[in-house]
Amino acid sequence: METAMTNYKTVETHIDMIRPADTVLHNGKLRTVCKTDIKRGFMGATLFGDSYRLGTVPVQLARISRAV
Repeated sequence: METAMTNYKTVETHIDMIRPADTVLHNGKLRTVCKTDIKRGFMGATLFGDSYRLGTVPVQLARISRAV
C-alpha cells in the first residue's frame, strides 16, 4: 500500500544546485537524488537523464517539513 506524503513544499531551484540526498519532484513523483542520478558534461548537468532544457527550467526541490 502506497501512502501519499503531503507535508512538503516545493522550491524552484537551478539544476546545478541539486545535490545527492535532495528530494525533488520529478515527473509528478517525489524522488531522492543519489550521486549516480546527477551527470555533468559539456552541455551542463542532467538529473535522471533530464537536462531541464539546459538549465532554463527550474527543478522542483521538495522541502519536507516532517517525515511520516
